[in-house]
Amino acid sequence: MKRLLTAIALLMAFTAAWADSPLTSTHFANAYSDHPMVQMASEEMQYDIPTTLLSFLTNKNEPVDVRLAVINKIGWNFDGTTVGAQLEQYLMGRYNVKTEKKLVKKLDAGTLAVYAYAKAMSNYFDVTAASEMGHLAVKKNKKKSFSVALISALIDAQVYLDSDWSKIHKIVANVLHDGSLHLDMRQEAIDNIMEYINLYNEY
Repeated sequence: MKRLLTAIALLMAFTAAWADSPLTSTHFANAYSDHPMVQMASEEMQYDIPTTLLSFLTNKNEPVDVRLAVINKIGWNFDGTTVGAQLEQYLMGRYNVKTEKKLVKKLDAGTLAVYAYAKAMSNYFDVTAASEMGHLAVKKNKKKSFSVALISALIDAQVYLDSDWSKIHKIVANVLHDGSLHLDMRQEAIDNIMEYINLYNEY
C-alpha cells in the first residue's frame, strides 16, 4: 500500500510539472478574444472541432498569429479526439495526401507552424516530431514571420523542459530580439508568453 501511494504521489508530481510548461502555461489567445474565430474556439465543444474552425486554421491567407491563437484557445486538455489528429485528417483531405511526410512538404510556413503547434499541444509529453516540423516551418518562413519563429521556439522550449532549463528562456528570447523578423503578433500576446518564459531566466 505504501509503495502504491508513493507511486501515485510521484505520478501526480510529474503530471503537475508538465502541466506547468511552455506549451500549457502560455495563454496568449486572451489577446485575441475580440476575434470571431477565437471566440468560436472558446465555446464549449464536445468531440468535433467545427469545420469552420478547421477551414480557418488551414487557410494560408488568414493571419498566422490568429490561427495559432485558436489552437491556443482550444488548448491541450481537449475532450475526446485531439486537435492535432483532427487537423491532420482535415489537411490530408484538403491536400489529397495519405502520409504526414507528403503533407508536410506541401504546407506553407504558416500552416505548417499551426499544424506543428496543434500536434505539440495534443501530446506535450513528446514533441519531437512537432519540433522538427517547427524547424521546417522556420526554414520555409520566407516572410520572416515572428509568429512562426516564436511558436517553433515554444515547442523547442517544451523539449528542454525535462533536460536543460537553461535553454528555455534563451531560445524564446532569441526570437524576441531578432530584428529581422516581421512582428505579426499582438504585443499583449507576446507579453503573456514572456510572463511565463521569464520564470526560467534565472537558469
